[in-house]
Amino acid sequence: MFTKQRSIALGSSNENSTFTTFAIVFAAASTPLPTAWGSISLVLLLVAYFAQAFKSSTWLNISNSPLSWASLGIMGALAIGMLYGNTPFSQAFEFWTKYLKLLVVPLIIGLAPNERTRHLAINAALLAVMASIVVSYGRYFGLVAPFPDPNQSNIGFQNRITFGLYTSIASYIFAYRALKHKHKSTRLAYAFLFIITSFNTLAINNGRTGYVIFLGLAILFLYRNARPTWRLASIGLTAFAIIATLLVSPASRDRLERTLSNAEALHKNDANNQSSIVIRWQFLINSLNIIRTAPIFGHGTGSFQSEYAKRIVGSNQVGSSNPHNDYLLIAAQLGLFGLIFEFILIGIIYNEASKASGDAKEFAYALLTAFILYSALNSTLLNAGEGRFFLILLAIILSTNTKRATHPDAAEQFSRK
Repeated sequence: MFTKQRSIALGSSNENSTFTTFAIVFAAASTPLPTAWGSISLVLLLVAYFAQAFKSSTWLNISNSPLSWASLGIMGALAIGMLYGNTPFSQAFEFWTKYLKLLVVPLIIGLAPNERTRHLAINAALLAVMASIVVSYGRYFGLVAPFPDPNQSNIGFQNRITFGLYTSIASYIFAYRALKHKHKSTRLAYAFLFIITSFNTLAINNGRTGYVIFLGLAILFLYRNARPTWRLASIGLTAFAIIATLLVSPASRDRLERTLSNAEALHKNDANNQSSIVIRWQFLINSLNIIRTAPIFGHGTGSFQSEYAKRIVGSNQVGSSNPHNDYLLIAAQLGLFGLIFEFILIGIIYNEASKASGDAKEFAYALLTAFILYSALNSTLLNAGEGRFFLILLAIILSTNTKRATHPDAAEQFSRK
C-alpha cells in the first residue's frame, strides 16, 4: 500500500499539465488585480480540477492535507449554522455562498502543483503586485487617471485596504530575497523593489490597515532574520523609520491626524460623530453584545445583520452586514463552536508553514501573520478579494507539504529557486 501511494504522489508532484499550470499561475497572479480576474481564475481552477477529478491521486492529495480539511471544516460549520437561528434559510444560504472561496484550498491541493508551478505562481503574484504598484505610482505622478474614489485616488487596484495588504506582504518577500539571494546584483534588485514597495505602502497609499500590516511584518522579519542581540534595537529603529515616513508623507500624515481626531471624538463620546474609528468601536461593542447572548453556537449563519439592527434601534448608529472583524463575525454567527474551527485553521497554517523552507517558509509566515492581523480589522474569509488572496497563495505554497512524505526534495528545490 505504501509503495502504491508513493508512486501516485510522485507522479502528481512532478507532472502538471500545461492547462493546470496555467490555471494555478493565473489564480496566483489574479489575487491583487481587479476582482473580476479572480472570478475568472476560479472558473479555470474548476475546469482544471474536473479534468483530473477521476484520478485517485487528486483525492489522495486532498485527504492527506490538513489545510484542506480545515477549510472544509469551516464551510461545514457554517452549513450547520444555516439550520438554526432566526435567519430565513434562503438568506442564510446566500450568506454561506460567500464562503465558497474556501473550496479553492482543496481544489489547488488536489491539483498538486509541482515545484516549478509553485515557483511560477508565487513570482506571478509578486509580478501582479508590482504591476499594481506601477499603476499606483502612475496615478501619484499624474500619468494615469486617479482612482474614481477621491479618498483612495493613488491606489493600484481594488481598494486602499487590500492594496496596502498586498504591498506589505510583497515588501516582506522582497526584503527576504534581498537578504538571502546568492547573487549580489539580484539582491540589489530586490532591495530596490523593497524600497519602492515600502514607500508606496507608507507614503502614497493612505490605508491605515496597510500601515498596521507593514509594521507587524517588519517585526516578524526582524525577529526571524536579525541577530538576537540586535533584535530589540532593530525593531526600535524600524518602528522609528516607519513613523517618520508616515509623518513626512502628506497622505499618511493626514490619515493619522484624522485617526487622532476620531479617537478624541470617541473619548468624548460624541454621539453625532460617525467617523470610521467611532463606527468600528460601535461594531466591537455591539458585536460583543450579540455574542454574549449566544456564546456557544451563535445566532446562525447570516444572522449578523439582523442581530446588529436590533442593537441599534433608536440610535443614529449605522447598520452593517459584518463587523469588519473576522473573529467577531464568526463568533456572532457560530459562537465558540465556529471560533474553534477558525483557530484550527490558523494552527494548521502555522504547523504547515513550520515544515516548509526558504522562500516558501517566509511567504507562509508572512501570510499567516498578515491573516491574523488583518482578520482583526476586516472580515477576511467573507470578503472576496483578500479572502481569495490568502487562500489561493497559502494553498499553493503549503501544497508542498502533502508531497513531502514521498518526495522530500521538493520543498528544498523550491527554496533554491
